[in-house]
Amino acid sequence: MISAMATETAELEVYTDGQCPLCRWMRARVEPLDTERRLEWFDYHEPEVLARAQPHTPRELAAEMHVRRRRDGAWRKGYWAWLEVLRVLPRWRWLVPILSVWPFTMLGPHLYHFIATRRYTLFGIPPPCDESGVCQLHTTQK
Repeated sequence: MISAMATETAELEVYTDGQCPLCRWMRARVEPLDTERRLEWFDYHEPEVLARAQPHTPRELAAEMHVRRRRDGAWRKGYWAWLEVLRVLPRWRWLVPILSVWPFTMLGPHLYHFIATRRYTLFGIPPPCDESGVCQLHTTQK
């Protein structure tokens, strides 16, 4: 759980897939870079987090990482969410102006989507089971 101090100083709420190895790996790499504690991480698989993430559905949250800015409540997702994360990291914010112009604004979202939709197959584990307990791994086999 996040400490009260982190919650008070956090500027962004970051909603990720806590069951995804790539997502957990990225969080483990980014958290140490967040020296000013401006990010607060949430796993959308937790019921209280889903309530907090309204109006977004589990399906929307599963499709792309979502970020909410605390100061104005604005949401960003996917590639644009990562730009928000980079913006608050002291040693990485210099990348935001570069990644905010063409060709990155055209290619970045496509690359993000390609990786996000394949995050379970690219990293060697099957997709998670849904709420009913049916796993996609089992439904695709004949």
